[in-house]
Amino acid sequence: MTERKCAYCRQTYQVADQTLPNAAKDYSPFCSKRCADADLMHWLKGEYVIGGTGALAAEAVEEGEDRPGSDLSSPFDDEDAV
Repeated sequence: MTERKCAYCRQTYQVADQTLPNAAKDYSPFCSKRCADADLMHWLKGEYVIGGTGALAAEAVEEGEDRPGSDLSSPFDDEDAV
């Protein structure tokens, strides 16, 4: 068995040998499903962010266009409201 550190909780854990029958599930680089799910929730909530500008935003600025999604006008007029 190989010993590694969990990417979420930093505790050491043993990696099971997958060639053995009935080996434990491997959640690498996490020690357990709990740590893997906790890390995924941080990504889904937007708590982890990869820095930099997106490629689409950079291309639009270079071409002198507005950023994608900057036109927030509605196709519906307020006059249609009852």
